[in-house]
Amino acid sequence: MRELDGARTRDRCVAVCDLEGMDLAAVMVRAGLARDCPGFSGGRYRGAEAQAAAAGATIGGSYALSSYCRPR
Repeated sequence: MRELDGARTRDRCVAVCDLEGMDLAAVMVRAGLARDCPGFSGGRYRGAEAQAAAAGATIGGSYALSSYCRPR
């Protein structure tokens, strides 16, 4: 796990978690199990979401992003 850098969102700590050098969120998004929330990630997982869609993942069409996830 990476160390917290003090960033906060809605009074919550923000972090990018990894395991053995793999960004866990990227792994989940790429597998079609989660979506990028660009309002928070700044689009960090945009490419992983595109890879999931290209591989046939349907989460992008069946799970709409909440308003707080849309790019600001």
